[in-house]
Amino acid sequence: MTLIRWILAICVLAVWGALIGTALYVALYEAPEDAPTGAAIVVLAGSAGKDGTGLGGETQERLDAALALHQSGAATLLVVTGGGTPPVAEAMRDVALAAGIAPDAILVENQSHSTLQNALFSADFDRLDKSAPIIVVTHRYHLLRAHASFRWAGFSNVINHAADPDAPFAVTRSLLWEAIKWPLNVLRAGAASAAMAGNVPREDYLKYLE
Repeated sequence: MTLIRWILAICVLAVWGALIGTALYVALYEAPEDAPTGAAIVVLAGSAGKDGTGLGGETQERLDAALALHQSGAATLLVVTGGGTPPVAEAMRDVALAAGIAPDAILVENQSHSTLQNALFSADFDRLDKSAPIIVVTHRYHLLRAHASFRWAGFSNVINHAADPDAPFAVTRSLLWEAIKWPLNVLRAGAASAAMAGNVPREDYLKYLE
């Protein structure tokens, strides 16, 4: 029973730590005065539209922020990442094309079902230099975990860019979920890293990263 209590205590502390850390980041976030620059802008999908197609509200906000960066010259390459049925990334690509982004300036990652997979599958693109700076675009509550995920996937220079830099602080359901997702991310990334070190085929552990 003592071991079980210790495990429960560690889990509770991890969740509280993740919640407090994420909440502080969201509350204290300040957008830089100068727009960031990098080799690529990577925008992470949220949900699809209510009918399962198109873009949900958060995904639209993230893409709008990424398109504004691209059009300002922050980077020449735009990476849209997110799976689903149909893949959200493909709807993001269509919106980007309609906004005037050249087809050869867009990379589409349409298989991922989690932030870890967003990062891992984006790292597979030959056109993305993992040593070059990338600008990761998502909402403030998600930025820290996204940043850590892309660093885990091998990107050495990750620049955070919030899709909601001026939104008032609020304790939302998404923020609360981050408290649970953070410890799970750490456990899954650690297990995947161990599998990689042991030369376990990727297809054998990818499903545990969803």
